Amino acid sequence: MNVLRLSIPPLPRFAGTARRAFSDFAGFHHLAPRDAESLIFALGEAIANAIQHAHTHEAIEIRVSVEGNLVVASVIDRGQGFAPPNEKVGLPSVQAEGGRGFAIMQRCTDFLDVSSTLGAGTTVTLGRYRR
Repeated sequence: MNVLRLSIPPLPRFAGTARRAFSDFAGFHHLAPRDAESLIFALGEAIANAIQHAHTHEAIEIRVSVEGNLVVASVIDRGQGFAPPNEKVGLPSVQAEGGRGFAIMQRCTDFLDVSSTLGAGTTVTLGRYRR
């Protein structure tokens, strides 16, 4: 099993289910604890963003694959979409209530790609090389 596929309702209570499934998948593939923890954190941020910002009742798809020394995870929603950032995102001020998701994902992964189309949804792809 080199691929994990999940479909979850866009509700916060299902984010933990997805993180646990990824954790089990990471253990099965013998990911180093640091790699697994970083990806779980980044994946959780991507799922939280999809739940909070997609504004849709359609399921969120999560796909994770392991190919050699690379682990790639995608979070796909069919929500309202947005204009994704074109460059590295800095952390907001400590007083800000939000806005940390992309900065956290960038710091926990080796690569991050965000593809979004207004009215059609967003795909966030996260990747990390095994250490």
